[in-house]
Amino acid sequence: MYTPGRSTATTFTGWGMVLSAGAAVLVSLAGVSPHAPLIPALALAGLSVLCAAAWVVASYRAAGRTRDPLAKPYRETRRRNRALRYVFGFGVSLSTAAALMAVFTVGSEYGRETERLERAGYDEYRVPVVRLVSKPEFHEGDDDADPYYTTDLVLRIPYASGPREVTVRGMYTREKPPVAGRTKVDAWFAPRDPEVPVVENGLRDKWWLFSVVFAVWGGPWTLIAGGILSGTTDAAGLHRLRRFEPGVHLPALDILLVGLALLLPVTVGFEVAGYDRLPALFACLTPGLAFTWLAKRG
Repeated sequence: MYTPGRSTATTFTGWGMVLSAGAAVLVSLAGVSPHAPLIPALALAGLSVLCAAAWVVASYRAAGRTRDPLAKPYRETRRRNRALRYVFGFGVSLSTAAALMAVFTVGSEYGRETERLERAGYDEYRVPVVRLVSKPEFHEGDDDADPYYTTDLVLRIPYASGPREVTVRGMYTREKPPVAGRTKVDAWFAPRDPEVPVVENGLRDKWWLFSVVFAVWGGPWTLIAGGILSGTTDAAGLHRLRRFEPGVHLPALDILLVGLALLLPVTVGFEVAGYDRLPALFACLTPGLAFTWLAKRG
């Protein structure tokens, strides 16, 4: 019969598991790595897995010593830590949010290209029209858009090496047709790299754009969910979960390992059967499933 045990090793590895997992969640939410591969988060998650395995081994060894007839009987003498409910409650909500944000992480190739363009000063600039290449084409407005013109234009681009004239097809102008020498339009280009094409709309996907949207819309719901889970969790049951029980903790750890495996394609930057984002969506469910299992069996 398995009897829970406690030792210096179980304490050290248990805390290592919790702290490294929490750090992995925090660096993911903070966007320490703006694109795949998410090296800091992956390293911390791997450390948490190693600590979890060491905690299981140390717990079995401590349980073996507890069964020694000459050893003192195991007793849980520590007072219940009321902070545990908040660690579990907000841990579930924040880890779910981190998994969801990983779904929107840009790919490694796209991210490296974005960083290269940013170093070259890639952004939107207002530049003058030198001449019209085609006749302005008028487009009627509707309830969602104002009337506008599209025209092939020659623009003067102020590159760092000197201004150049560049032809851009289908440039957009509002209300009035463009006039050579008088009209200015918005164009995307890299001042320090003339090889980058000049385009009308060159906005690139960036992690921080999604993080701002998520912080505004998803952040409050994450905190509300964490508060609800913390307030409805049984403190006595959580206190018992501090000691390893094979039938309780091993299935929960397996669920979390499956979640990490589902996150690997998007966090490392490769596809499995043509998918990388879809497995990460399923990974968002695993923190809640593991917590539910612990709450029911603990």
